Amino acid sequence: ARSTVFHCHCVACHCPLPSMSSTTAVNLCTMTSNSTTITSLTNGLTSDPASWKNSPLISVTQISTSGLHLLFKTAQSMRTLVRTNGGDSRLQHRVLASVFYEASTRTSCSFQAAMMRLGGTFIHIDGGKGGNTSASKKGETLEDTIRCLECY
Repeated sequence: ARSTVFHCHCVACHCPLPSMSSTTAVNLCTMTSNSTTITSLTNGLTSDPASWKNSPLISVTQISTSGLHLLFKTAQSMRTLVRTNGGDSRLQHRVLASVFYEASTRTSCSFQAAMMRLGGTFIHIDGGKGGNTSASKKGETLEDTIRCLECY
């Protein structure tokens, strides 16, 4: 079975973001017209940091054993940075915006905290029913909303 996904990257720092084929919790990201099948992504994320750049993360099957080691090493490095220094300013003057079409308090808060700990700022949009945006109520597509907001 083929599943079309969007290639996403962080508007703030252009690092790869988890991509989704549904609209559960969608980080505001730049969507390109390139589509990929999930089956072609198996073991593509390795210990080489370049393999992670601009790569969608859809399934754990994409991450090789060496890629898991890199992921855990990076996570530990970030954890140590936060514990010892509270973060740093590598994303200063950058803005991360997220659009959530379903409630997800912990996910939203973790994105916001991570961005703030790295010196950036955060815009949150509740795009679900009864949310704080008129875009979805007026029928604006997710792609149109992203194109507009990525200018901020």
